[in-house]
Amino acid sequence: MTIQPPAGPAPRVAGLDQAAEKTGLALPDGTTCLITAPKVSVKKGQKRTLADNMRRMDHVDGECMRHILATGVEAIGIEDYAFQKRSSGTHRLAEIGGTVRLGCWRAGIAIAVINVKHLKMYATGDADASKRQMSDAALEYAGARFPSEDECDAAWARWLLLDLLGHPEVHVPAEHRHVLAHITMHRKEAA
Repeated sequence: MTIQPPAGPAPRVAGLDQAAEKTGLALPDGTTCLITAPKVSVKKGQKRTLADNMRRMDHVDGECMRHILATGVEAIGIEDYAFQKRSSGTHRLAEIGGTVRLGCWRAGIAIAVINVKHLKMYATGDADASKRQMSDAALEYAGARFPSEDECDAAWARWLLLDLLGHPEVHVPAEHRHVLAHITMHRKEAA
């Protein structure tokens, strides 16, 4: 179900940037945190086990949902997967990302999955912007510095979604905002 932007006071919005090893989370009060998947020690010549991967998913999902639910998030902007990248971490990232998306869906939180290029365009005006350019844009438009690239991207996902909902917290140039027309929010339909 597609939902319309709410009227009235700003909703409690979060932003999420997931990677195979680290997840950046921007919370409604503007703070950020980094959730790191537990390290797995694999002996040379061996592979991770299913149990290793399940522990990682459980940890990341549990920590994300703990923060999201504790702060009363009503809507979340999630940076989509970088589909053009092909790596051994792709499947792990998809599994971890899927669990968090499903957790938000089950909790009735509105979800906007944001294309990576749209997020970069919103922040910098360049769909191929580097992590450094994203960081520089956060400093320029919000006066913000972040301890990690993942937290910076999560903050941009939050800021984009707040703008989409009519409550911009940062003001980017008008030509950056055209990507808002490509963002759709979804929420689990009531049974």
